[in-house]
Amino acid sequence: MSQGKFQHTGLILISGIDAAGVTQALFATLEPFAVTILDMEQVVIRGRLILTTLISLDAAHAEAIEQDLITTTNKLGLDLAIDFTDEPKADSKGSNLHIVVLAQELRPAGIAAIAAKIAGRNGNIDRIRRTASYPLTAIELEVTLSSTEDELKIIQRELAEIAQSNGIDIAVEQSGLARRAKRIVLLDMDSTLIREEVIDLIAAKHKVGLEVAA
Repeated sequence: MSQGKFQHTGLILISGIDAAGVTQALFATLEPFAVTILDMEQVVIRGRLILTTLISLDAAHAEAIEQDLITTTNKLGLDLAIDFTDEPKADSKGSNLHIVVLAQELRPAGIAAIAAKIAGRNGNIDRIRRTASYPLTAIELEVTLSSTEDELKIIQRELAEIAQSNGIDIAVEQSGLARRAKRIVLLDMDSTLIREEVIDLIAAKHKVGLEVAA
């Protein structure tokens, strides 16, 4: 096995009741070792924590790291799963598409249809995260998928059909700095999203709420 093309990695999964200090405890446990963090994701849903971390490490330290993590998670009353393996070093290519799904009530059928379309084009969903929950639910999917300009238009059209048939809104954008520079200005004329009068909120922010209300 060529050491230049492979690296020893550990996938750490911690789950349980969320509490202050869990993330700090994990990385304080890893700090004494020659570890590099390759990826991590943390989510808390209804008070339950799921924290995953992918590290590269010296294979000789694997057992010591595992024992220290067991000690740490036992003290915190958390569950631990860890898997060590040698795997090819990942190339620098990341997700190239961002798909945002927006709905008042997000149903499984819509997500299933989107996932099926991505899989049908030999794509892969790398990450899913919620970006809004009220009054609308918004989910963002980071996707790796072959997408020339022409293919992107086809994908957008196919997903638009899924959106229409499932009563949801879908936006598709290519990754890159240009995407991060975009911002949305929302004019909420009928107070669908903002329940209070915007002029009153602005006035209160500048401490002239009573004058404006009068």
